[in-house]
Amino acid sequence: MKLQVKLFGLVAALGILAACSGAPNLSNNVPGVPSDSPTSFSQSQASANKSALVGAINQIAVGLTGDFGPSSASPTEAAAALVEKEYPTVAKDLRRVQLTGGSLRIQGTANCEQGGTVTFPDDGDIVDNDGDGIPVYAEIRYNNCKEDGVTANGLLLGMQDKNDSNPAGGFTFLIDLSLTDGTDTARLALGIDYTPGAGGAYNVRYGYLIQENDDKLAFGVNMSYTPKSDGNSDPYDAGFVNFTGRFVYKLDGENYVLDMKGENLEHSSSCTSTFVSGKATFQDNAGNKLVIQYTGCNSYTVTYNGNPI
Repeated sequence: MKLQVKLFGLVAALGILAACSGAPNLSNNVPGVPSDSPTSFSQSQASANKSALVGAINQIAVGLTGDFGPSSASPTEAAAALVEKEYPTVAKDLRRVQLTGGSLRIQGTANCEQGGTVTFPDDGDIVDNDGDGIPVYAEIRYNNCKEDGVTANGLLLGMQDKNDSNPAGGFTFLIDLSLTDGTDTARLALGIDYTPGAGGAYNVRYGYLIQENDDKLAFGVNMSYTPKSDGNSDPYDAGFVNFTGRFVYKLDGENYVLDMKGENLEHSSSCTSTFVSGKATFQDNAGNKLVIQYTGCNSYTVTYNGNPI
């Protein structure tokens, strides 16, 4: 995806956001479970692509190590951790625009190199009543921004506090960009919608879409986290993840769409790369199943219809 590489040249060192009155609800635009219908997935495809599927599940475990739950959580860091392994360039640029309290002061419009603008609306000061570093609403947006022959439109970075009177009240984080380069078009969407529950439990909608012309890679889950009853006061050092979702891969002539289910996937802060127990299942439209069964840190088996692959 050559055009996607150009996207990150457009991400300058912009750690500057401004409040926007009458803001949209970013939660509505977070990429959710893709709408594509599941397709057949043969044993040979399963064998050839099992590492990518394992990587997708391990990526969730890596993101949990970044802790969505604590009030000090950085949405940009959580997002960066979720895509660190497979998309290191994305992770690097997410961290480049990471928010700090002192950066939320400037607003206005900047001209792009070859035309168009980057806007930082609105006229008001940043609103962050609970001081958690997540504004009520803030965004950086491209408007026909041209650089290196690529025209970018859409949301470079958007953030929204679900409850600005509570530092642990939840947030939404969203990137949604469209690019054109001659006749080539591309889109990048990446979002996290986090809603806290009682006792440190929480729900997350997480998804991403990377698309260039007819090529497409998408991943979306609806996920819940329940702290482990381990007798300590830290709900995020260990817990269990359950999720449903879908994985879409349409690239280089390959095309498969799989439903996903995660069951009792155990997270431990002592293991930063995988879950330590539980299972994840990928299933096609014919009922074929690839199952990842975790048996410890960095220890798991992968089977297709019950047979090791």
